[in-house]
Amino acid sequence: MNKRGLFFALFVAALLVVTPVIAPAQFVNGKSALGPCIGLSFLGSTPQFGVNYEYGIDVQNFGLLGIGGIFRYWSYSEDYYSGKWKYTDILIGAQGNYHFKVGDRKFDPYLGLTLAYDAGSVSWEGAYSTYATPTHGGLFLGADAGARYWISPTVALTGRLGFGSLGYGALDLGVDFKF
Repeated sequence: MNKRGLFFALFVAALLVVTPVIAPAQFVNGKSALGPCIGLSFLGSTPQFGVNYEYGIDVQNFGLLGIGGIFRYWSYSEDYYSGKWKYTDILIGAQGNYHFKVGDRKFDPYLGLTLAYDAGSVSWEGAYSTYATPTHGGLFLGADAGARYWISPTVALTGRLGFGSLGYGALDLGVDFKF
């Protein structure tokens, strides 16, 4: 585990120790949730770092929607005998999630869609520098399923599984703060 992953795990563990576990909470109308996440991208098996933001809107006769933004960054490389390819991705976009009402106010499951722009780049380092340096990325459309577990009225542990275009998919774990 790298230093960033270890720091994140210690941060989450500290939150669990200092935060009451019996507090009822849930994502609600008129409130925002913002938090960092770390995930495993299914592209190159590299850790990705990100931030999620959602604002709750109660739509009459429909339910609770969360609308907001998403940011992800990941980079990885592939070594070859004569050099290596390096891939970098920055994903910036909008998300909309439908939150299901369940009896347990600490558990907040949701399904959603993401529309984003993936600014990807590829570079070659090594011999045969005549290789073209292609770019990749573009418009991203994805679907996700996730849940928050509120450990206090303002702090939740999150998990999210997402799939989308561009061959992208990821499993994210994080912490959200309600304000």
